[in-house]
Formats: sequence, C-alpha cells, structure tokens
Amino acid sequence: MVDEAACRKSKMTQPLIIANWKMNPPDSKEAFDLASEIKKGIEGLEVEVVLCPPFVYIPQLLPAKTLLIGAQDCSWEQEGPFTGEISPQMLKNLGCTHVILGHSERRQLGETLEMVNKKAKAALAVGLLPVVCIGEEIEKEMNIVSRDIKNLILAYEPSWAISTSGGRAVSPEDMGNVAALMKRFIPSDTPILYGGSVDSNNVKSFLGPDLAQGVLVGAASLNAKEFIQLVKIAAMQ
Repeated sequence: MVDEAACRKSKMTQPLIIANWKMNPPDSKEAFDLASEIKKGIEGLEVEVVLCPPFVYIPQLLPAKTLLIGAQDCSWEQEGPFTGEISPQMLKNLGCTHVILGHSERRQLGETLEMVNKKAKAALAVGLLPVVCIGEEIEKEMNIVSRDIKNLILAYEPSWAISTSGGRAVSPEDMGNVAALMKRFIPSDTPILYGGSVDSNNVKSFLGPDLAQGVLVGAASLNAKEFIQLVKIAAMQ
C-alpha cells in the first residue's frame, strides 16, 4: 500500500536539490566529511536537500538531520533470491526518503523504461519518492515511465548534458519548452527537476514556475563549497 504521508512530500513548496554522488567518494571518511560540511553550510535555508550517496555510505549519513538521504537505484522486488539487489523496503527501513531511478548511466547498462516503471511502483508502495530521470525521447519515456503512476518526481537529464561526459547544460528556453511538454503527461503539481552540468553559475536560470522546481546535481555536489553556494542561490528563488 502506498504511504500517503510520504507521497504528499512530493508536492514541493521549496526548491528541491538532489545530489547524485554516483560512485564517489572513495572512502567513508570523505563521505562523512563532505556531508557534514554541506549540512553546516545549508542550515536555516528554505530549501530541501537530498544527498544520494553510494549504498555503503547511507547508514552513516542518515543522522545528518538537516539533510534527507536517498539512494541511486533500487530493485522492483522487495525481497527474495536476487543477488546484488537492494529492495525499496530495505532503503525505507534504513530511513531513506528518495530514490533516483532510470538515470542515463543505468540505461547504458541495459535498464529499460519498463524496468524503471516497475521500480517506481515498488518504491511508491513502501513510501519512497521516486526521482525518475527522463532523457531525450521525452514523449516515449513519459508514456512508459509515468504510465498509471502518481506522485513521481521527474528529472529531465539528457545524456548529452551530463558534465562528466563532457556535456553542457541546456538553455533556460529549452528547459521551458521541455517542462511544458512534460506537463502534458502528468498532474500539474508534479515536480520537475533539471539535471545536466548544473553548477552555482547556472542553477538560477533553470528554476521557476514554468521551468524546473529543483535540480539534480552530479559533479558539483562533490565539492562542498560549490554545492553550498548552489543551494544558497536556489533558496533565493
């Protein structure tokens, strides 16, 4: 059964900033120090920040109460003989609130849109908020990924815009056009995020009622000073 209290959190009143640490940093001390510096730097700001570290760091970062903690992926199964998988229920039991699903880097490993759809439903069933990444084929992806699912958070992140792949961010005009297209497929109160080469210099240009209601941040979230500055700018929107 869907956790309605958790689902209501998706109706955001503040900018949502999600940090995708990917397979970084290399050890638990660096992860703890990075989270601690970010926590201290954003205290008191009117913004919601979610850190999504590698699975192994999640338990030690959860006590940072200023921050919400999410995961970078999950299975569509809740338990059973699925070697190497992490279930949504496990993440919920740890204390996670969000989970990133369908990132382009996962798609490159063979994940399909149908798999993302199943994962999103499984996450919602235990009260996790799915942050579902949408790439270049917007209409096709929206039709499959958001089919019969409410309370999603959607992140437009085309693979060509990811900074670690040498990409560049989309223009605010393009973001506005994409947001308008995405809203044709979803309830009007569904949050839309932008991801792809986001940093403190450009974050302001992506945020607004007709643009994105938050951002998914990759490389810039691994530099505490840069990420804190980014969050401060977003909080002023």
